[in-house]
Amino acid sequence: MEEIENFYESIKDIYSLVLRARSKTISTREFKEKVFSLYEDWKTEIEPLLKELGVDSFVLSMLNDAFERLYAYAKLRVAEVSDVKTCLSEINDTFLSKILTVLRKIRKRRPYVELAKLASFLGLDENWFSATCALQLQEVAITLFAKQKNIKLDKKHVERILNKKIDSLSFNEKYEAFSKEIKRLCNIDMPILTTQFRKTRAKILHEGYNPQPEEKDAIVQFTLGLLQKLKDISEK
Repeated sequence: MEEIENFYESIKDIYSLVLRARSKTISTREFKEKVFSLYEDWKTEIEPLLKELGVDSFVLSMLNDAFERLYAYAKLRVAEVSDVKTCLSEINDTFLSKILTVLRKIRKRRPYVELAKLASFLGLDENWFSATCALQLQEVAITLFAKQKNIKLDKKHVERILNKKIDSLSFNEKYEAFSKEIKRLCNIDMPILTTQFRKTRAKILHEGYNPQPEEKDAIVQFTLGLLQKLKDISEK
């Protein structure tokens, strides 16, 4: 996250400033201003963000104690350089060992975050991204599982399974044919794609419709149920 990375750079900047101190004490205006700004950022932005990211509460408590001490040193007329260096080292060590681990995990998810952020000018929101991911996962899951079970879902075989001619092969027909074959092979009923669900699917994937939160939740829950059903079948 850019906010945390910038904040970490600010910590290193203050640490560098302290290392350049020529005496055993430090009382420069630059040092105080930097620490006050850092402390304000910690309280208003970084600490709440780290909580949201799920950083361990014990780690957050350690960091908060260190920032409180650093803030107290900056408020003094003069502060001992050794005390400030120790405090900054504690903060630095905690960031390196804990916070940057969180950052690495976030970076792995960054393509999704960056795509969502950049596409926001199109009016596409988080509900659209979540629903789209779930809907595409449905299709991919059916395709891959059908291959495992040697169920052919090309146009010719889908028409044979459904016993009807189709103009174009859509996911709806594939899913209907897949469900019939699973019933025939395993005697298991697959979840039903309702007419409304099929219409909403097309609007989201092809028209850029932002589903309402309850619509998105229904899609995600259906997908979870579908995946669990497929998993149960594969384990039998």
